[in-house]
Amino acid sequence: MERVVGAPFHSLSRAVDMLCLNLGAEVERHFELPKPDGRDRRVPSWSIHLQTPWRFVHSGRTALASGDMYAPFAPDQVGEGWEYDLAGRPAVESSRFDVLSPGLSRQMAGSTVTACRISPLGDLELEFSNGVRFESFTADSLKCEVWRLVDYLTGEQLVTLEK
Repeated sequence: MERVVGAPFHSLSRAVDMLCLNLGAEVERHFELPKPDGRDRRVPSWSIHLQTPWRFVHSGRTALASGDMYAPFAPDQVGEGWEYDLAGRPAVESSRFDVLSPGLSRQMAGSTVTACRISPLGDLELEFSNGVRFESFTADSLKCEVWRLVDYLTGEQLVTLEK
């Protein structure tokens, strides 16, 4: 994970309830899917994929956290059947994550990773040059995947398991 120290923040995204914390310059990669011929895409150098609890902390406050994916931005504006995993809705019908993450991404623009720590349990902490800290927590006692680093430069994936 030391390879991400010095990497610029690229973007935040999600795939259903998985956070994609994207770092580094864009690179062109060929993906075999969708078949039959695949396609070329511009992607960040690295993407950290997490489905464990996580949060971004700035100035002693939580700026964005994993629970924001499951909470409506405007709870009084959505009905009982609200679903967290639908993207592309108006803000009042979207999740807190979908509404707040673009602002955090703008705040993170131009920052770089200044430190990376991984605990013996697989918890991950990244510090950024703008004072924002990213923290993830192992939330399972079973030996399972905690998070993974997708390295688009080499095509490798570093999977971190709870120990």
